[in-house]
Formats: sequence, C-alpha cells, structure tokens
Amino acid sequence: MKEASVFLKSVLKENSLCVVAFSGGPDSMYLLHLLQEVQKEKKIRILCAHVNHNTRAGNEKEEQFVREYLSTLEISCEFYKIENYKNNKFSEEEGREKRYAFLKKVMKEHHGDYLFTAHHGDDLIETIFMRILRGSTLKGYAGIERISTWDGVTLVRPLLSLSKKEIKEYLDKKNIPYVTDETNESNHYLRNRIRHTIIPFLEEEEPKYISKFLKFSDTLLESEKLLEEKTENIIEDNKINKELFLKKSNQEQKRILKHYFKEVYGQDLKKITDKHTTLALDMIRNEKERDTLTFPKKKELKKNKNSIWLQDKKESEPFFIELKDTVTLPDGSVIKKEKEYTMKSNYEIHLNSKDIKLPLYITTRKPGMKMEVKNLNGSRKLKDIFIDAHLEKEEKDKIPILIDSNNTVLWVLGMKKSKYDLEKTENYDIIYKYIKKEGKKK
Repeated sequence: MKEASVFLKSVLKENSLCVVAFSGGPDSMYLLHLLQEVQKEKKIRILCAHVNHNTRAGNEKEEQFVREYLSTLEISCEFYKIENYKNNKFSEEEGREKRYAFLKKVMKEHHGDYLFTAHHGDDLIETIFMRILRGSTLKGYAGIERISTWDGVTLVRPLLSLSKKEIKEYLDKKNIPYVTDETNESNHYLRNRIRHTIIPFLEEEEPKYISKFLKFSDTLLESEKLLEEKTENIIEDNKINKELFLKKSNQEQKRILKHYFKEVYGQDLKKITDKHTTLALDMIRNEKERDTLTFPKKKELKKNKNSIWLQDKKESEPFFIELKDTVTLPDGSVIKKEKEYTMKSNYEIHLNSKDIKLPLYITTRKPGMKMEVKNLNGSRKLKDIFIDAHLEKEEKDKIPILIDSNNTVLWVLGMKKSKYDLEKTENYDIIYKYIKKEGKKK
C-alpha cells in the first residue's frame, strides 16, 4: 500500500471531493481503504458511486452489501441500476457506456474533483495484451494511464502498481470483507482468458512483472507525448494540413491519422481498424486533388488541395419534379420559364416542342444516364461529364437534370446542354432559365 499511498498524496489537493467507483469487490474495497488512509492528512471528502448492472442474481446482494458496509463507515453513496439493455441483451460495451455516463453525472452533480477507479496492475497487463491482439495506437498499447482526463473529468487509478494477488492478501490480513463476481472465473471473455493463463505465467517467470509492465506503459506514454509535440500545427480547425502531412515519414503519418481519428470518434475509436488507416493513406497519397473515402458511423474522409478532414456523410435525397412555369428545387435554386431569349449559356435552354416529348421533368442522376451533347458528335455518359468537372459525390447527387417524357436527357443544368438546345436565330417555343442558389461564403 505504501507506493500507492505515496502516489495518492502527490496527486491529491487538500479538501478535494473524491468520487470512488465502488462495486464492493476486492479492488474497490482496497481503493476505499487506501483513500481513508490519506483522508485525515489531505482533508479529502469521499463519495462512492455504485452501479448495479442487473445481469445476474448476485447483483442485488452486492448492492445490499455496499449499502450496509458504507453505512457503517458513514460514507455516502449514489446508486444506479441499469434497467434494460438494447435488444434485451447485455454487452460489455453498453454496460461500460452506461456506467461511465452515471459516474460523469455524479461528478457533475456533486462538483467532484477526482474520479477514482480500482484498476490494478493485472488489469493494465490484460488491457495491453488485448490491445496488441486487436490493434491500437501507440497510446492504446500503453494500456491504462494512472492519471487521465476524460470529457473534463480527472480520472485517477492509483492501484496500477499492485497485483490482484497483493490486493487480496492485504484484505484478508486486515479482515476486510468484500464480494466476489463469479463471472470473473468464466473464460467466456478474452480478458478472463488472459487473466487465467498469461498472468500466472508472467508471475512465475518474473515476480516483479507488474513493475516491468508499468515501466513499459510509462515509456510508451512518454514517447506518445514527444510525438504529439512533433505534430503540432498539423491539425487545425479539425482539419489536417495536407502539405505538412505529406512531408512526414510513413510512421508519423499513421500516428497523425490515428490521433485525428481518436479526436473525432472518441469512444467509438474501436470502429476504426488498421485497414481504415491504410485506405486513408492510399487515398491521401494518390494523384487526385479531391477524393472521398467512406468511414464508419456515416462519416467521410475527404481531401482537397490543402486539407484532409472527416465530416458527417451528406445524404442527398433524389427528386423527380414535373417542370411547369416555375419550380423551386430542394436546395433553393429556381427554374423559371422565360418569354424571350436572354442569354447564351449553360444556365438557359431553348427548345422546340416538336423535337421532344412533353411534359418535361427535373430529376437527379441515375446510373447509366447519357446525353447527346451539343456540338459533339455522339453521346456522353453523365458520369464522365461529372468526372471532367471534378465534382465530389455529394455534388453529383444534387445536380438537376432536365429530361422529357421519353427519358431523353436535354440539359445538365449549369453544366452542359444537349443537341436539342437551339440558337437564337432558330425556331424554339420553350425557354427555361436556371437561377442557382449560391452557398454561403466562408
């Protein structure tokens, strides 16, 4: 307890309110008694927070134990019971999300200074192995930090220098009671399999295995900090500076991307795999000045001449509207019937009703659409016209297209006209002008 106690004293400020994630198990029980050891010296206040995950019968007994035990110590506690899970099926991810949402709420309502969790050295090692097996960032491979900031909350884990075995031995020696979770003995979860197979092996090979892994973790975190400093000014206003990014080494580029993905995705970072990073690098390095890559959670990674950034995917609703005297499109642009020829441009078309089949319609692009382009011998796919114009996907999906009742493409508004467009001196009886609504200037 001495090392953990010294660490605590170096962290805590006097008169602080310490919120303890308290399950009543051996780890949180040890943590509570550790805080009580320094309570008088640092004049701290202690508030516990207990979550009943409601996944097995033992949860109710554990909650009752916590209530009775803390009552004898005259320590206040906030309680939360998870009533249901999505699809009526428990998942570790959802349980964790709800647990931390509750802890954050307790911190906010009581103006807590520190949130304490009872993660110990074996938890650290298990997390490192899990991250190695599943893939992670350099910071992720470090496992668990002793002090970190999570959504404005200072999170402290003072037991990382201790093993589970040391914790239990101390509690048994002091006759301190605790509850046990029988699911910790099941090998159903990867963490438990690592706990039951790899940890005993490490302990046998190297009695000081905890301190070795803690040093390993600290080394990685120090390296992460140095790399963080090297990438300053690369990311600004949630965008990566493309020119500076491409000057970095391959490893630095990967690290910058993973750091950026973490900033955007937060708790959903696990949805980003090494494959996403590889695809992102390929897209950024290709010769295209503009490009887009689909990412999880309905996001897109985009690039232009200067920047690389993630944004929410913009879904464009297709439309099909009969063209009358005046039509207002979903983006606010207007197509208006004119009485006279006013201009020669791609924003006005002049048609003869004898050459086409009425009524006319305004629609969005569909696969395979072609147009017999004016002054061009033959037809072209609209897809190729859009490629030549260097349009991004969401822009292509919004471009209005004029067709007749035979599905003949007459006009790609604002871009190209078909052979059916007539000159000022020719015979026409239909004139339409496209008044495009301009986007807001940035």
